Amino acid sequence: MTKLWLIANRNSRTTDQSVIDSVTSACLAAGSTVSRTIDLADEELPKIDGDAPDIIASLGGDGTANAVIDTYGSADGPPLLILPGGTMNLLASRLHGDADTNAVIGQALSQQETVTLPQLEGPDFRSLVGIIAGPTAAWGTVREDIRRFAIGALIRDLPVAIRATYRAPRVQLKGDRSKCAALFIEPREDGLHAHDIQAESVGDLASHGWAWLNRDFLGGPTRQIGEGKELTIKSRASRIALLVDGEREDAKAPLELRWGLCPARFLATSSVAKSIVQS
Repeated sequence: MTKLWLIANRNSRTTDQSVIDSVTSACLAAGSTVSRTIDLADEELPKIDGDAPDIIASLGGDGTANAVIDTYGSADGPPLLILPGGTMNLLASRLHGDADTNAVIGQALSQQETVTLPQLEGPDFRSLVGIIAGPTAAWGTVREDIRRFAIGALIRDLPVAIRATYRAPRVQLKGDRSKCAALFIEPREDGLHAHDIQAESVGDLASHGWAWLNRDFLGGPTRQIGEGKELTIKSRASRIALLVDGEREDAKAPLELRWGLCPARFLATSSVAKSIVQS
């Protein structure tokens, strides 16, 4: 029977003890035993000792997944199973589509097909999904307000996002003359692809907002403006606002980005993920 470590995080707001128990039962039904459960709400990620697991599963949001990848993601380490257990689940969606957690567990543990994924590398961050760079990144805060039904925070943050979109210094991709409210840079199998996120009207903003709520950063008006293994984003501002895997950050301008391959091996169930880079 396959031994599995389950890394959970009850602080992700959507993962409580009942969810952890349900995942444990689903793993057992799929022929795997959860030999250890680590709850990041209470403890740090442990080192792998002599009793190494066959698979390490992450149950939480994208932050939990990134912590698991940073700690255990290596070519000779156990395969990683990224389960949808947070709010955005961007990486889980890339690996498994819209399948629910129990379906992912059943298919992933029975087939055990692994992939390696391309990643975007910044000065002090990396992303397997993509980043938004530019003033429009402020809408990431609005999106979270809507998800949490935080009306007071929404009333405060909405005007800030609107002002940033239309008044803050825009960003440019080096080699392209377009001045953009934001760029979406995503890692693909052949390099980094840069897209201009067009936000010229209220209709554009509404279209992007709905798409972002549904984890689609290219669902609003966009156009591809560049690609390469290395890209540079410029701005008249000293720092560039970012959404990295859906989380707010910022970086010094100009921002140098590189393409690379994540060393981790991921269990994948969607046909799209399996076609990216087979390991």
